[in-house]
Amino acid sequence: MKVLPELSIKKIVYGGYGLAEYKGKKVFVRYAAPMELLSAQVIKEKGDHIEATAKEVIISSPSRKDPPCKYYYYCGGCQLQHIDTDQQVRIKEDILIESLRRIGNLEISALGESIRSKQDFGYRTRVQFKVSNGSLGFFAWGTHELVKIDQCLLVHPAMNDLIPSLQELSKKIPHLQELHVLYSPSEDEFLLKVITPTTYDAEKLRKLKENVLPKKVVGIGNYSKLEDHLLKRYHIGRSFTFMQVKNYRYRVSNDSFFQINFTLWEDLLNNVVVRDKRRVIELHCGAGFFSIPLSEGSHFVISSDTNATAIKDAQYNAKLNSRDNIVFFHESAHQTLKKHAGETIDLLFLDPPRGGLTTDELSLVLQNKPKEIVYVSCNPTTLARDLGKMVRGGYSLKSVRLIDNFPQTYHIESVAYLEL
Repeated sequence: MKVLPELSIKKIVYGGYGLAEYKGKKVFVRYAAPMELLSAQVIKEKGDHIEATAKEVIISSPSRKDPPCKYYYYCGGCQLQHIDTDQQVRIKEDILIESLRRIGNLEISALGESIRSKQDFGYRTRVQFKVSNGSLGFFAWGTHELVKIDQCLLVHPAMNDLIPSLQELSKKIPHLQELHVLYSPSEDEFLLKVITPTTYDAEKLRKLKENVLPKKVVGIGNYSKLEDHLLKRYHIGRSFTFMQVKNYRYRVSNDSFFQINFTLWEDLLNNVVVRDKRRVIELHCGAGFFSIPLSEGSHFVISSDTNATAIKDAQYNAKLNSRDNIVFFHESAHQTLKKHAGETIDLLFLDPPRGGLTTDELSLVLQNKPKEIVYVSCNPTTLARDLGKMVRGGYSLKSVRLIDNFPQTYHIESVAYLEL
């Protein structure tokens, strides 16, 4: 394959690629580090850009290090293991600032202090394993080619201890596509999802749970996958576990969303939650991770989510934590905003999916003009777009902070604070 000689890496861009130029085309190089000179092997070439992978490092970056994972250059789960962790954070901060400037037309001279993960590895409590022909692992970068693994350095060590049992399970369930694992560090127990194209016999799965899996697996469900959505067929055993964060206790079901990096749970509540507001509306609340602390010091909190299971968990969690000034609704963000249009809102707390706010949602926000907005984002591109529109709609952007939720990967989470 074609090799590009002596590429100069200008910076790392969103997605984990090193950016270079070759004969007028942008080159996106996998496994590059900032300010390096290297040769790269072309993977694919399009009209205006080339995608390549680093072949030989001629002048190495001071931030380059040996990745500790033996699967790193094969597996697509991580993109930045070859770069020092402090430099990873600086890279993400630069990408976040550039996104705010380029997409949102926002002049940000500096971010607030980043909220750093307490661990560089072993931080994940949820993982989705791919399965092919009885082998368990992850897809290679940019392909559907399975890389078989016997450990993942990003997941909690207890999850790695479970992998041998999961490998055995993978061999025994025909046409198994994926295995999803949720772990509770508080309870030291697991919930599993088994993804198959057709229904797997419930009695057979029950026997596999009893004979193959350890007792710490308290529940297992059979699901089908439709595009990016999972449809539950049935569930065996307990369908929920509990998570302890500070003095809060949360019930989390297999189908609910909860923050994945357990080392950041307390810091997120300490640094992201704004207290002492009279009337709060929260969108995309999940199982109530932020909702319960938000209700402390606030007069009244209204929270909503489209996930019915998550809302049931959140309602249970309000009772579990003795919070009687919060109500949860199973409805879309748009429905919630429309229902409360014209009302006084002291704080709007947003934690949308990767697509950010819809045009209609943003329009309702700007019409209603909540006094303050906290916007938690998992996508710098849509965050920059939405913040730009909010600022042009009359808001002042007080600060933006990086949340280093996923070390070793290109993913960027952040939180922004706005006021009228």
